[in-house]
Amino acid sequence: MTLAVLELSDQLLLIQAENGQLCAETGFARLTPGGIETGESARASAWREPQHSYNQYWSQLNQTPLAAKQDWARHHADIAFAQLKNLWQSAGSPESMLVLVPGSFNDMQLSLLLGMIAALPANITAVVDNALAACLEANRKTLFVEVQLHQSVLTLCQPDGKTMRIADQEVFPDLGLMQIYNSVARHISKLLVDSNRYDPLHTSDSEQAIFDQIPAWLARLRWESELSAKLDSEHGELTFILRNDDVTSLVSERLGNVRSFLDRHPESHRVLSHASGLLAGLSDDFTAAEVSSQAAGIDLCLASFSAIMDQLDGLYRVRSLDMGTVQAEAQSPAESLATHVLYRDQALPLNHPVSIRINGQGLQLSNAIDKHAALTVVMKNQMLEAIHSDPGLETSVPRNCRTGESIVVGEHQLRLIRVQHEG
Repeated sequence: MTLAVLELSDQLLLIQAENGQLCAETGFARLTPGGIETGESARASAWREPQHSYNQYWSQLNQTPLAAKQDWARHHADIAFAQLKNLWQSAGSPESMLVLVPGSFNDMQLSLLLGMIAALPANITAVVDNALAACLEANRKTLFVEVQLHQSVLTLCQPDGKTMRIADQEVFPDLGLMQIYNSVARHISKLLVDSNRYDPLHTSDSEQAIFDQIPAWLARLRWESELSAKLDSEHGELTFILRNDDVTSLVSERLGNVRSFLDRHPESHRVLSHASGLLAGLSDDFTAAEVSSQAAGIDLCLASFSAIMDQLDGLYRVRSLDMGTVQAEAQSPAESLATHVLYRDQALPLNHPVSIRINGQGLQLSNAIDKHAALTVVMKNQMLEAIHSDPGLETSVPRNCRTGESIVVGEHQLRLIRVQHEG
């Protein structure tokens, strides 16, 4: 019987079968005359064709009729099912699935989800909270932050003997990726109105262009104090300066309610989901936070599947698991920390993002954020973070940035080394 783990977080929905590749889709859908299109292609036209675009069908998973009658969907659940089926088929139509769900799912939404999975058809083995799955290895209080498209969930996972349990959890409906992107888009609009008397948000093409580039701009601002950006418009190429301080201020305004939760658990270790990593460079509250790998929860659940199933006696939302006390790896002493990644005769520093592309001659490395790269990594807080990875390609990134470890990209290996600076 084939098994897969499905993780539902609408910024990036993930599924991975045993010994299979990781498949991913963003939570956007487009209703076309021929059916329901989901994922990146739907996102790429969302602002150009807003009347056909949907991106709240997971956060508002229900069977309430859509405002406008559609040929292929009666309600959000129909759209969600179309994406769920695409993911399931991309993973090889597994017979059984362990499902990771965000704490924002209510009981009615969970019931709908289980019905949709049964209709695929697939057998549901267990339903585990996203945060609990990602924190199974932790041996200390861990505050896990999951920013979704339209809301965020903050969860305190706490070890209790050999058991990891959810001790506190809260949903914040006013902090989602789309709210952050909208704030940045309005800021860019103001910059261009002031400098060029042109509002890019008044035309669908330039609005789409802004939202296409915002993720890369925000990623760069994690390491750069400012960047020169450009936007193509009917008035020609328009340039503007995007500053970290300004964007950090916009994000800070969104974090007001979240700080009350953070203040309740001041000594907890803070971990950002991979899709929430932008907060690490754009908020003082998360400067020292760890950014988890893209498939952290999935990998742990696949590796511990038998141990998880031995503890369950029914199908319910799992909020605590006895995984034994897993000792966290000791922090690397400074002398064993890698400073560079080496490939053939090229070594690039890890204190800035390193993008790795595959070409006909092997690998091509650059100190830049390249959304078309197979993998982009950076060292932060003595740990190696994968900023971007191609879900269709097998990659492996060692958690701690120690010399002698290797990064794997497809069939290629890159060594981590330490370069000593004299003087």
